[in-house]
Amino acid sequence: MLNVSVVVPIRNASRTLPACLAALERLEPPPMEIILVDNGSTDESLSLMRRFAHAHHSKRVKILEEQRRGAAAARNAGARAADGDVVAFTDSDCVPDPTWLRHLLGPLADPKVCAVAGRVVSAPPGSTVELFSSLYTLQSSEKPTRYRRWTPREGGFPTANLGVRRESLQALGGFDEEVEIYGEDYDLCARLYKGGAEIEYAPDAKVFHHHRVTIPSMLRQAFGFGRSHPYLLSRHVLTGVWLDLPGYVFSWDRFPFRAWVDLAAADKKVMAILIVGTLYQPALLLLLVYVTWLAVLAGRRAKSAGKLVSPWRAMELGVLLLAKSFAMTVGRWWGSVKYGAICL
Repeated sequence: MLNVSVVVPIRNASRTLPACLAALERLEPPPMEIILVDNGSTDESLSLMRRFAHAHHSKRVKILEEQRRGAAAARNAGARAADGDVVAFTDSDCVPDPTWLRHLLGPLADPKVCAVAGRVVSAPPGSTVELFSSLYTLQSSEKPTRYRRWTPREGGFPTANLGVRRESLQALGGFDEEVEIYGEDYDLCARLYKGGAEIEYAPDAKVFHHHRVTIPSMLRQAFGFGRSHPYLLSRHVLTGVWLDLPGYVFSWDRFPFRAWVDLAAADKKVMAILIVGTLYQPALLLLLVYVTWLAVLAGRRAKSAGKLVSPWRAMELGVLLLAKSFAMTVGRWWGSVKYGAICL
C-alpha cells in the first residue's frame, strides 16, 4: 500500500477551511500525514490550522509557513516536506469525499501511471454567483480516461484534486514557480507527459469545491484562466491549430504555427451581432434575443442539475455567462501578446 502525504496550500481561507479540515479528518484510508502550508494569510486561517493540529496530535499534521507568494511555491514547500510515496494535492476551498484517497491511489498500481486526477464536483451553491460557477466552471467527465499528452482540449488537470508520485515531482523539480496562477497545474501535467508519464483520470476520486462568491473574484478567475491558455500553448505546443465552433471542435496538428480560436463562446456571438449591427442596425435586436436564449439555456442546465430557478434568476445566469466569456477572452488576448501564441 502506497503512503500518502496530503498537501493543502492556504491563504485567507477562513470561510472554507473548517469544512476542508473536517473532511481531511474523515478520510479512509487516512493519509500518512497532512501538510498545511500557510501562504501569508492575514485572517484567522493560521489559527484554524494550529487548532486542528493540536486536536490531532496523534496524527502527523505539519504546518508550514511559506513567505513566497503563490500556490506553486506553497505546494512545492509542502511537497518538499512530504515523506509519502504519493503527494495528494487539494485546496482549502475543497471538501474531499471520505473515499477520495482510496480511488486516487487505485490507478497507481500501474507503474506507468505517475499521477491521478480526480473529479471536482461543485459544493451545494448558495448565491447566484456560486450557482453559476457550479453550472459552468470545472465541469468534469464521469468516464475514467488515461492520458499521454497535453493539448489545449485535454490532458490538463487542476491541483484541487491531483495525486502525483513524489519521485516524479522531485524529478521535475516540482511546480514551476515562474508560471502565473491558473496555469501551474496544467504546466506540471504537460511536463509529466514530456517525461513519458501517463495520467489517469479517476472520477470516483471526488472533492467538492466551493466556488467564488462575488462577481469580481469570479471574473478575475476567468481572466486568469484565459491568460494561462496562450502561455501553455507557447510552452508545450510547437505546431497545431484548434478551432472551436458551436457543436464542433476541429484540430490540425501539422499547421506551421500554433493557435487556439474559440468561436463557440458566448462573447464571440455577441461580437458577431455587434459587427452585423454596425452594417444593419435592426440586427442589434438580436442581442436581446440572444441574451434571452442564454437565460433559457441556463435555466435548463440548472434544472438538469436539480436546481429550479426563476426566469429572472435564469436571466442573471445568462448575463454572468456573457461576463465570464468576455473576461476569459480579454485574458486570452492579453496572454497572446505577452507569450506570442494566438489564443482568441
